[in-house]
Amino acid sequence: MTEQSWAAEAGLGRAELADGPAVVLFRPGATAAHIATVDGLAFTDLPALLEAAEGQSGRIQPGKPVALNEDALLSPVGRPRKIICVGQNYPAHSRETGRASAPSYPDLFPKWDNALAGPYADLALPPESDKVDYESELAVVIGRRCRRVAAEDVADVVFGYTIANDGSVRDYQLHTPGRTAGKAWDGLTPLGPVVVPAERLGGVHPDLRVTGLLNGETVQDDRTSSMVYGVTELITYLTTFLTLEPGDLILTGTPAGVGAVRQPPRYLTDGDEFQVHVEGIGALCNRYHAEKRP
Repeated sequence: MTEQSWAAEAGLGRAELADGPAVVLFRPGATAAHIATVDGLAFTDLPALLEAAEGQSGRIQPGKPVALNEDALLSPVGRPRKIICVGQNYPAHSRETGRASAPSYPDLFPKWDNALAGPYADLALPPESDKVDYESELAVVIGRRCRRVAAEDVADVVFGYTIANDGSVRDYQLHTPGRTAGKAWDGLTPLGPVVVPAERLGGVHPDLRVTGLLNGETVQDDRTSSMVYGVTELITYLTTFLTLEPGDLILTGTPAGVGAVRQPPRYLTDGDEFQVHVEGIGALCNRYHAEKRP
């Protein structure tokens, strides 16, 4: 992979190699990759790489080539300091859940890194619930430490975008108003397969098609330009009250079509496969199996 092909085609992923996890440059579907380097150094996780690169994609260079089996792919960000999720951010989704209008402010809730999973991993359906749902989403990856970011400066702090499935355990989600018990479940939020620099995807105003397919059937389909709160609005609002760090994730919300509001509801069951496609990035593809009680 040349410097030119990285800049034009490849994304940043993370893979379990023979000597441990590493951030790599690759194209989804390829059988080879290159170690991602900054100033000749390799990294085991994306936050450290982005900090070293000061959030600049041009400082990330291909290192030594490595063979890559897609089964070895991990979440491209392993240990972000923050995962901030946005609810009710597509008008059609707000309507299907019974809201008459969009939230007056971004509807926020947290996850932690325990929830993350690889882009092609098999995911376990917990025995405690039969109401596990899917949510196809665009995820923002922060490139630089920032606070109180003005709208005109948001492009300086966004590194890129990746794909997420905001796995939601709906009955646990309703235990409290904050949703935490249903949103932070171990290993139910796959991420990846790659992080693509924002400048290749419309900058801070992406207009990307987001689709979710359940066993090959399209159940979600919208564009990120439909979001109530776009990338700029989310980052200016969030950085009013907190500092964002390199590698932090913002899951920007899901389109209409989630399983919980279907008639009858359609929750994930043993053997189901769910894919999330985002234009310009690629796709997640995860199969679900019933986890046995310990």
